[in-house]
Formats: sequence, C-alpha cells, structure tokens
Amino acid sequence: MSARTEAEFDFEICNRKILPIAEALVKKYDELHHVDPAKILFVTNFASADGKKQMSLAKTSKIPPKWTEILFQLGGGSYFYMIEFYAKTTACMDEAQMVALVYRELRRIGPEGEILTPDIHDWWQMLMGLGRKWFYPDRSCPNLLDDGVDWKKLMGAHYEEPKD
Repeated sequence: MSARTEAEFDFEICNRKILPIAEALVKKYDELHHVDPAKILFVTNFASADGKKQMSLAKTSKIPPKWTEILFQLGGGSYFYMIEFYAKTTACMDEAQMVALVYRELRRIGPEGEILTPDIHDWWQMLMGLGRKWFYPDRSCPNLLDDGVDWKKLMGAHYEEPKD
C-alpha cells in the first residue's frame, strides 16, 4: 500500500494557483505566444511520480476529446491540455522554481497544438539558463517573472529559439 498524503484526493485541480503564473509567462515570453493558458487544466498528482524510475517533476499531455467534452458539460470550461505536477517531487519547490517548471511545461505545447517530445536539448537549456540544480529543494533559481529577468539573457550565448 502506498503512503498517503494529507490531500483529500489523489488529484487536485490547481488552476487557481498556476493559471495566473502561466498567463504572466505567456504575456512576457514571445516564444509562448501560441499557448492559451485558459485551455490548460493544471493538476497536482498526490498519488504518484509518473511510475518511472527517474525523477519526474511534471507531465504535459493532451486531454482526449471525450474528456474535453465531459469537462465542458460539467461547467469546467474547454480544456485541451493538462499539465500534471507530481507533488512528491514538487512539494519543496519555492515560487521561482515552480515558475520555471511551468515555463518548461508550457514550452512543450507546440505552435500547431502538438505536444513536443521532451528531449535532452530542452533539459540542457533549462540547466544552462537556470543552473544545474535549479529544481533542488535547498536551491533556488531566478524568478522568470521578475522584472529584469529574461530567458534570452539567462541563456546568453547558449540561447536558441524554440523549434517551430
């Protein structure tokens, strides 16, 4: 039997907390201009960490059309994507780290609406821009929403435009 958390449910909608962050990131970073945060369901998963042996912080996926329709009928809006945050690996993150994680996950939504496959290049960019241990509990990183903080500046000579 797996360890239980203090959460009432295994999954919890966290749009109230994450949606304003996503909206601010889309507004600030031109490479995210094609993303509509209002169409994303943000969820915290208290039950698992994606079942993989390696550490997983979050997962971005498309919501099947059947569930998009069901959620709409329940008054939940029209969601086409879901970003799932794994509580076991994100609970100790500070605000700046969560902002960076939301940015990374928003970049996974492609310009044509496809979910881009996570690759080593994307992870490398996060490491170069934010530091090797940007997601560690005892560390922090620049808050990508602060004035004067810009992804291109953080990357410096290593900056590359996201793939279209």
